[in-house]
Amino acid sequence: MKHPLFIILFLLVWIGPLSARDIGPKLDAIKRSDTDMQKAYELASRTTGSFVEKVKAGGDAYFMAKLKFRDPELSEQLGSDQFLYLWLTGVSYHADEHMMSGVFFEVPESLSEWHQVGESLGFYPENIFDWMINDAGRVQGGFTIRVTRSRLKTEEEKLAYDEYIGIKSYEPVP
Repeated sequence: MKHPLFIILFLLVWIGPLSARDIGPKLDAIKRSDTDMQKAYELASRTTGSFVEKVKAGGDAYFMAKLKFRDPELSEQLGSDQFLYLWLTGVSYHADEHMMSGVFFEVPESLSEWHQVGESLGFYPENIFDWMINDAGRVQGGFTIRVTRSRLKTEEEKLAYDEYIGIKSYEPVP
């Protein structure tokens, strides 16, 4: 099994048939009018408290959080704020600061001046746009991941997607 979810910048877009050679993350612009993604973000927001409690309790699962980052190059180029949504892994809770932290596993070039792979970043729970817990392949949360998966055309693509990010099953949405 590959490392769970250590591949998503914003949204995975699969081009052509999936194989071990061509699986990989690709940035894709998501329109603000994308109602499926908006619903996924709303569901994540409503359930973030549950995620935080599970992170506090700890365990052997992988805890991940998706955060919003301003893309300075694209924002300057387009003349308005543009954002990237990145997953941090190894999320933990720091009771003294009432903050969480996670580790970058990928950093797009446009953010590499400020963040590095392996760097830890502190954030507040209200900054979470999506969350996911992967416990030996059983996934809770990951609402935007579910939307991405639902848009894959074939069962083969869906199975390859799940395998690549380490998902064996999805727990029911709360």
